[in-house]
Amino acid sequence: MTHGTARSILLLAVLSYIGVIAWFSPLVIQDYPNHLARALIMADLMFQHGAEFGATYQYHFLFTPYVLGDLILAALVAVVGVSVAGALWAILTFLSLPLSLLVYLRARQTSPDVTVLMLLISLYLSTDTFFVMGFTEFKLSVAIVFAALALLELLRQRWSSMRYVAFVVVVVASYLAHLAATVFIGAAVGASAVWGVALRRARIAREILLISPVVAALAWHELVAVHYREPTDLINQFSIWGTPGTKISRLIWDFLRYNTYQELVLLALFAAFLGFALRARLTRKTPQVLEPWAYAGVFLILYFALPFGQTEASYIDVRTLALVPVFLILGLLNLPRRAASTGTVVQYLAIALVAANLAVLTYHFRKNSLWLAQYRDIVAKIPEHSDVLPIYTGGRNRNLYTNLHVGSFAVMDRHALIPYQFSGNVGSPMTYFRYEHLPYAPTEFWYQEKRDVNVDWKRVQDTYRYALIMKPFSPARIPLQGRVVAQNDAAELLALDRPTR
Repeated sequence: MTHGTARSILLLAVLSYIGVIAWFSPLVIQDYPNHLARALIMADLMFQHGAEFGATYQYHFLFTPYVLGDLILAALVAVVGVSVAGALWAILTFLSLPLSLLVYLRARQTSPDVTVLMLLISLYLSTDTFFVMGFTEFKLSVAIVFAALALLELLRQRWSSMRYVAFVVVVVASYLAHLAATVFIGAAVGASAVWGVALRRARIAREILLISPVVAALAWHELVAVHYREPTDLINQFSIWGTPGTKISRLIWDFLRYNTYQELVLLALFAAFLGFALRARLTRKTPQVLEPWAYAGVFLILYFALPFGQTEASYIDVRTLALVPVFLILGLLNLPRRAASTGTVVQYLAIALVAANLAVLTYHFRKNSLWLAQYRDIVAKIPEHSDVLPIYTGGRNRNLYTNLHVGSFAVMDRHALIPYQFSGNVGSPMTYFRYEHLPYAPTEFWYQEKRDVNVDWKRVQDTYRYALIMKPFSPARIPLQGRVVAQNDAAELLALDRPTR
């Protein structure tokens, strides 16, 4: 396959993915509706003086993670509206890895054929478990890591003050996007420093300069940002490290999204791609091979060393796995070829993987979109600015909570008050965004608990005007009194009776 043909296929694949994402937007990907609703509220607070949400929420800029993505998305909402902004943000999230990887590969002076193949595979890696979980800020932060590594490469080639300033700016942006990105940059800079000093390509004084902004950002977080909490914030103290068995089983966590059998077909194609790529290459190692593999090794070590969850953060260790396959594949594809013709099968396998992945995504996006249309039909019956308790009765499908946070469409469509928006009050990292007064609500996952959960139904009845109940559900478990306003296969809207005094 010629280089021109491969580039054309890559462009067609990118446009196809963008088309599918745009067509089925807003995507029902776990946390995304919650983030999108928060952006709508922040846009109102920042640009409309709180005309719609000022009595319910507050926003104050704080130098802390997540705020950068929220500010960009809120600005998009203010300019083009929540519907268009939702589609654009999802597309940007998807494109962030291929685009940042392109910048990184060019900085490394990677050959054109390897670059095209890496970008093609990145379309599969970009739609990983974190993407379908709606972790948009984290996905963008991974892209920032590759932008930082690109600047690191350029600084290694030729040091300049402008490049160093750009590197510092990217580190600051990484912190404001997601704390994990700053940690990842620090790990990569440290590994690169060891590599550079060992080969006598790096000077210790400059390595100190490179790690300094990372250390400063992490010090700020530990000494200042952690104190943005208020005494009333609902923070659960927990620590989940996992066992050696769970650590090993989660090594493919990033690839298991919706359906086990579908994902295993994709994994088989991916394994075939890796196998034929290795078979087509010599085992002679070069710096272009060893350095990416060293990065992969560092992030694997981090994976085994970090906890799965701690205090206000979850999925801590598996986040490092988002970078491991990129570096493993990059090192593999930089091994010298046995012959010029051996890359054809590898290219076709990459194309098959990307096409099959798009088919899987299209199937699930369409299925979720049809369900969401029914759910929003019920949401449309809510009077504007009502107090609404969404009750989530869905379950967990592998790593995903099906249709979690769709209750946030009550905020977007009807400007309702719901108690489950990510905010400082509920213990989320978004300490810059808060409820004025957090209403009573049971934990969002109370329905999924096997043991009886103490829900104060009298307070629920007294606090909320409506209950938005996902179907199916057991009426015996939700002893609320009221009138059914509307219902369909997706949800039921219950107008709650006011308790007698």
